[in-house]
Amino acid sequence: MGSDAMKISVLWSSLASYSVAFFRELALVEGCELQIVYQKAASDAPYNRFDLSFCEEASEDSLDSREELEERVRGFSPDCILMSSWAYRHFMLIARRMRRVGVFVVAAMDNQWRGTLKQYVGILSAPWFVKPAIDTFLVAGERQAQFACKLGYDEVLHGCYAAEVERFATSIPVPSRAPAFLFVGRLIPVKNLTRLVEAYRLYRRRVVDPWTLLVAGTGPLDWVFQRVPGVERLGFVQPDELPKMMRRARCLVMPSVFEPWGVAIHEGAAAGLPIIATYKCGAVTAVVRDGVNGFVVTPSAESIAAAMVRIHSSNEEQLLEMSRASVALAALWTPRRLATYFHAMVKERMTVKNNDAG
Repeated sequence: MGSDAMKISVLWSSLASYSVAFFRELALVEGCELQIVYQKAASDAPYNRFDLSFCEEASEDSLDSREELEERVRGFSPDCILMSSWAYRHFMLIARRMRRVGVFVVAAMDNQWRGTLKQYVGILSAPWFVKPAIDTFLVAGERQAQFACKLGYDEVLHGCYAAEVERFATSIPVPSRAPAFLFVGRLIPVKNLTRLVEAYRLYRRRVVDPWTLLVAGTGPLDWVFQRVPGVERLGFVQPDELPKMMRRARCLVMPSVFEPWGVAIHEGAAAGLPIIATYKCGAVTAVVRDGVNGFVVTPSAESIAAAMVRIHSSNEEQLLEMSRASVALAALWTPRRLATYFHAMVKERMTVKNNDAG
């Protein structure tokens, strides 16, 4: 391997626009070559196919191809494996075997430390299950770093996810946009949608001339929003259309009872939106400052409704101040910065590992 050359095998979950943006920027780093194997997209997130022509190799993981997957990875001769968590046993098996022959393995992590029984079992089994397969973690934020530390990894890499900040940037001031709140995400129980509807109804009773609630997403709880006054259901929005959708609203609302990270929060901030998000969302630690660019709330209907009323009651200058703060926070982390950082840090860690082995 040359001084900057690096071949990276990416063993990933289903692709999203922001993950593809990171991989594309990584491929643009001088000397980087990528092989990507990815999971099929979930039925409630039917993304169009992504252009992966920047990769040396790209393929969808399937049961039929798994027998030859390790052979394909070995044939690529990677210096590094970037793996989507440790949730896929066949990826873990390949990582363990490749690590034995000197390949540096990084696992992405968006799991927050919550002190669950399952996480404690993971800590106890880490010396036998995690440590032999993974050199370090690429964590989404501080809550994930805490979990990695408990697994025995003190020096992790940061910044697992980064919104495509430049795509979401806009010159349209928030007060000039349509008076609307926006929810973006899968319509599933963990998103706390019944309480969102309850909160929206409470908000409408407390204000004059209430804003619309735009709902972008598909899933089994679509029925929750049917025949709710003021709600406009948009269905699934493709990544290319999402920046335009963000410009149709004045505030993003993320009411989840649990959200490991929540890239939509970063995307909303990049679009200059004030943010209402529950403290259960991992991304609030990086992108939301309570009272500065929005409000961090509990997952209760009352807490969400109160924040909606505060946003609604803000004057133009207050909305502009929140918008400017959102843009500034969003700009701190981009796919390009993540790619440059990742390449430099992995190269440094690989050098240390090789020196230690020598």
